Amino acid sequence: MSIGAAKGSAGRPQQRSHDVYRYPAPLKGVDVRKSIGSEDPLFCPYTFNLVPYEAGMKVREGYREWQVGVTGFVTNSINTIIPYDSAFEGDSGDRLFSVTTSGIWDTTDYDTAPVQKLVFASGANNAGFGTYAHYVTDAGETILFYADAENGLFQYTPLTDTWAQATGIVGPTITDVKFIVAHKQRIWLIEENSTAAWYLGIGSPSGQATEFYFGSKFRHGGTLEGLFSWTVDGGAGVDDILVAVSHAGDIVVYTGSDPAESDWSERGTYFIGEIPNTPRFGTEQGGELFLLSAFGVISMNDLLQGVDSAALQADVEGGATMAIKIAGLIRASMSESIEMTGWAINPIPSEGGILISIPTIGAAAPIQYYYNIALQSWGIWRNVPMVCFENFQDSVVFGTADGRVCKMDAPTDNKKLGILLTGDPIVFSILTSFQALGTPAIYKRPKLLRPDFVAQQPVQSSSLARYDFNIAEGQDFQLVPPVTFPVGTWDQNNWEESIWGSEQGQAFPTIGGAWGYGRYIAIATKGSTTTSTRLIGWDMVFDTGGPMI
Repeated sequence: MSIGAAKGSAGRPQQRSHDVYRYPAPLKGVDVRKSIGSEDPLFCPYTFNLVPYEAGMKVREGYREWQVGVTGFVTNSINTIIPYDSAFEGDSGDRLFSVTTSGIWDTTDYDTAPVQKLVFASGANNAGFGTYAHYVTDAGETILFYADAENGLFQYTPLTDTWAQATGIVGPTITDVKFIVAHKQRIWLIEENSTAAWYLGIGSPSGQATEFYFGSKFRHGGTLEGLFSWTVDGGAGVDDILVAVSHAGDIVVYTGSDPAESDWSERGTYFIGEIPNTPRFGTEQGGELFLLSAFGVISMNDLLQGVDSAALQADVEGGATMAIKIAGLIRASMSESIEMTGWAINPIPSEGGILISIPTIGAAAPIQYYYNIALQSWGIWRNVPMVCFENFQDSVVFGTADGRVCKMDAPTDNKKLGILLTGDPIVFSILTSFQALGTPAIYKRPKLLRPDFVAQQPVQSSSLARYDFNIAEGQDFQLVPPVTFPVGTWDQNNWEESIWGSEQGQAFPTIGGAWGYGRYIAIATKGSTTTSTRLIGWDMVFDTGGPMI
């Protein structure tokens, strides 16, 4: 080029040779009914440990050991967690009990030795996998009940801080009671291998129980597996409905004040498929009753409104609730592990959502499905080794297969008791939806990718482009803990050696190169963090070719 030509072009605007596109954080989360080619940027094919949350996709809470050394007869697996919220002011009377095959343990206090409060007669079969119910008598006495299929019904007396086999109940065989629920101020009990239930008088934890038969209503057969008290507005005001579920998946719904009164009536019957091997297959949240079955996760509201289980199995649109968004994922897991222990569904108010845990098969990574109630969105937790879980004192607590009680309120994973190390970084992975970037069927070539994180410390991550519906996870990288600085405390730490500011964190945009080309492009990001972290979205710089490139 001549000197004159160069001078002539100086300052002249140049035509842009690239385009830009913004991928927002997919706050609607995972919905298996969506095609990966739907181009809806608010959904994603998967997101592990980076779940839909207010203000962006949030890395889930990490976990730390709370107590260790809980033991069982054969294994040390903690199979049930029982929180007890006392009537005393403050937390002085609160208790956290852990149940193994050997009995019930007090695991309330941080970093102390677990104390066995009750020894089971048998550790066989599904010992330790049970249900519990808080009950307040007409006299104002608070009682905590626990039941499992192997050892029967037990009760905790707060005044003496003792557990014992339940007494004073006439009718059922106490050592055979496997399920307990409180409904309309009555205790209902289910025995092992039975199609009937027993109920006590109003406001009474003992006395003569009355048997109520459900078996003739179960068209597909099977034993009675669970009873649930569901608060719902059925058209005549808010009422508590009793929902009975058989092992084969028949559901019978009853309304009324008392089984012996004329207003007690059957509301309807439904079918949801076989129930998994757990007594904790149902939970109520915000006027919804969710049940786990071979069809996936089922909403009773859907059934009452005429969305049948066949529609749920087909994953079709149709005005149903959030339950069907991941029904396909749950069904896939059910086909592999419906007879295994470890299934549970329960609200976790501290995380603003509902959690579904599934059994871990072999050396596979543990998986849980998290639903954000405010956003009505699903995400997936990974590498949290929970066998059972509950919410206790504003945090999720869970039991592990090796006798540990852990609490999810840490910025890292697997923080050990008595060790100064901060724990392991939380590893996250996400894939956005595939986008045509405004030119369907035309090849595009990404040049630069830039994820936007908000955190208290820099986030280690790697982002790359995925083309034409390749949903493989992002690139693995060497996880090296980032250089961190202590959060500054006034009058203790030094300037230029500590981070000062609020817990909201700061933005950490990171630009990276991209390679390859395709017609439809998604971004796969994999990373790790040791602080509270949110993902806001991604920028992509790309250029456009032709239909055959």
